[in-house]
Amino acid sequence: MKIVLLYPPIGKITNYNTPTGLLYVGTVLKKNGHDVRLVDCSVEPDYKNILDKEIKDTDILGVYAMSVHIKLLLPELRRLKQINENIKIIWGGPHAILFPEQTAKSPLADIVVKGEGENVMLEIVKGYENGTPDLHNIKGVAFEENGQVFSNPYADYVDLSTIPFLDWSLVKKEVFDVIKNSIIRVQASRGCPYKCAFCINVLTNNRKMRYRPAEKVLDEIEYLYNEYKIKRVAFRDELFMSNRQQVRDIAQGLIDRNIKITWVANPRCEYFNASRIDDDYLKLLADSGCTKLQCGGESGSERILKMLHKQITVEDILNFVRRAKKFNINCLVAFMTGLPTETQEEQLQTMRLIRDILRIQPDAVINGPANYRPYPGGELYEMCVKKYNLSMPESLEDWENAEELGGTRPPWVKNLILNKFLWTSVRAATLKPRYIWEKVNHNPFKTFVILVFSMVSKLRLRYTFYKLPVEFYLLDWYYRFIERRGVDFT
Repeated sequence: MKIVLLYPPIGKITNYNTPTGLLYVGTVLKKNGHDVRLVDCSVEPDYKNILDKEIKDTDILGVYAMSVHIKLLLPELRRLKQINENIKIIWGGPHAILFPEQTAKSPLADIVVKGEGENVMLEIVKGYENGTPDLHNIKGVAFEENGQVFSNPYADYVDLSTIPFLDWSLVKKEVFDVIKNSIIRVQASRGCPYKCAFCINVLTNNRKMRYRPAEKVLDEIEYLYNEYKIKRVAFRDELFMSNRQQVRDIAQGLIDRNIKITWVANPRCEYFNASRIDDDYLKLLADSGCTKLQCGGESGSERILKMLHKQITVEDILNFVRRAKKFNINCLVAFMTGLPTETQEEQLQTMRLIRDILRIQPDAVINGPANYRPYPGGELYEMCVKKYNLSMPESLEDWENAEELGGTRPPWVKNLILNKFLWTSVRAATLKPRYIWEKVNHNPFKTFVILVFSMVSKLRLRYTFYKLPVEFYLLDWYYRFIERRGVDFT
């Protein structure tokens, strides 16, 4: 069968993107003899013409979607359905996992895949090959039949020892050339057993940790290193280093096989406590090519960290940065704001923690503070419903017109302008003047404006003073009336 896998348009063209989930599904389908095409609208300026050509004889359209994609995705699906009314549209990705029944009700969704997609998608395709799949007997799907929505139990977990190397030929050559020369994704594990009150993993079937054998991971990296001359690897695991021996074996294997790459991964910050890993372990990671580690700090408020069930302290976050710096490993720390019950003082505590991290490691990357997006289910969402009367869009089509901040204008946020632009301000505060000059030196006025904004942002962060944020209102005006787009929270 001919299958098109679609990564939705995002309203702009990015330098590169790696839709790893779609690539795993496409790789498995292709290995089983199907004609698979991947169209990544985020990196393909001519995606409409490509889709128009491909969709005419396509049997199945597989769609990955986050909630922020829906606004641009649904009009595109309606257009494609007019070109080929017989295509079967199968949804996967975070939005479909969070809203399987709601998504299945839409005429633009024939089937919804609720969890890992490789084996479930293969079973669905085999069913269509033989006529019509018996969806009642396929685990991991939701669908509508005769006006009634059925949601089957989750499918069994994929055996990670059997997953194939990703087939990078599915990616457009020009895009893959960028990826292989910058950073390429490899998977060492799946799952996350923690119960953070805001996280999608608590609400889905992804809490069980599963590990890919270290030898398989090393074999894939060695293949990419020899075949494509890759320089940098990102382990796309939700949680890296929970299995210390696996990570040790991978690091030692990179050295033993003389694979000279650099790599980045996502551990939890408390993993860097001396009681868990010593300096010899960290030295091994650095010697094997580890140059950057990313973790979720979330907040500078101890109360908020407890409310989120993070099981970490502010000192754990600072210790992570200190110990990583000792071995020349750079840090990325992610933060949130706009949380229910968060006070202005707690918001400032987060900004002070960001400032302190940058004082320890000036080149550290700060991701956020991003605005909290409420996901249905779980403790924090229930608080939003009961205390603030939160409501979410009631149909897939309603998401097209959903307001900002993940489909809702949160009633618990008192100063929306401040929350919208804190992330922008932190990014501006960490910009180097040379970077600004190289990016916009063709426009002296724009260079001057950005430099001034960067200087103001540096002062605000140094003194954690965010009253009278005049520049935030100017930014809001610029986005509304000049660029005419919403703020990009991602």
